[in-house]
Amino acid sequence: MRAATVLGVIVGGVTFGFTGFAFALFAISALVLEFPPAVVVPAVMLVGDTLILMLAWEQRASLLPRKLRYVPPFSPWSAPFVLAGLAMGTLLLSRAPAWTGRLALGTLLLVFTLFQARRIVSEVGRDLARDLAVSPELTTPSDASDRAAAAPAAFAGLAAGLLDGWLGTGGVAIVVYLAWRRFPPGPFVAGLRGYFLASDVLRMVVYAMAGYWSRPTLGLYLRVLPWALLATLLGVALRRRWGAPTVFRIVVLVVLFGYGVALITRVVLEP
Repeated sequence: MRAATVLGVIVGGVTFGFTGFAFALFAISALVLEFPPAVVVPAVMLVGDTLILMLAWEQRASLLPRKLRYVPPFSPWSAPFVLAGLAMGTLLLSRAPAWTGRLALGTLLLVFTLFQARRIVSEVGRDLARDLAVSPELTTPSDASDRAAAAPAAFAGLAAGLLDGWLGTGGVAIVVYLAWRRFPPGPFVAGLRGYFLASDVLRMVVYAMAGYWSRPTLGLYLRVLPWALLATLLGVALRRRWGAPTVFRIVVLVVLFGYGVALITRVVLEP
């Protein structure tokens, strides 16, 4: 692989280890410079799942149904929407121009990060300990709150499935949803890993039906995995040292904003 491609995988791994997402965002963007998307997207999915399984012990206490019930596809009514999104996204992977999805996703990320940044600025001077205090149990809401969150979770599941099947970046939709619900770092990372494992089981089946599992895909997976694993372990070490809630939120927003800019720039510069 080219140096630029390896660098993209490393950046994605470090970011994934720290925030729990963004491996596919960076790795796919780098790998498609050398390999066709139909090979890259399934291979990156396999790498991401391997990394999650290797690191699952870290969030073992949070990877429980009662703690994942606010995260698609575990939240009420969201699983069918994830599946529907995956089906539509897989269809778009071979039939629709990728630039349309990149432009829409990039615009969404910029709007969301600017809104969240404004919220953080407005919090300056407040008691951050009180403002950010969320228990490891995710502050179990009332039944009414659960019902109110069902529609946003279903929409997030649909968007995530669509983006996963089409661009391999469905985690962004879940990140936006979890950030909107203000999950603290530990449950945030655990929730993302739970989503990825559940949705990727569905993706494996859908990709098999579409004929995307091939020898080039498995070969690329084996070439990318060592770099991704080392980089992810570095990201985990950085999060354990500097992963305070405020720092974590800022890093997540910076990553999302940077990726949004990169997506739009790519659409503008592509011939």
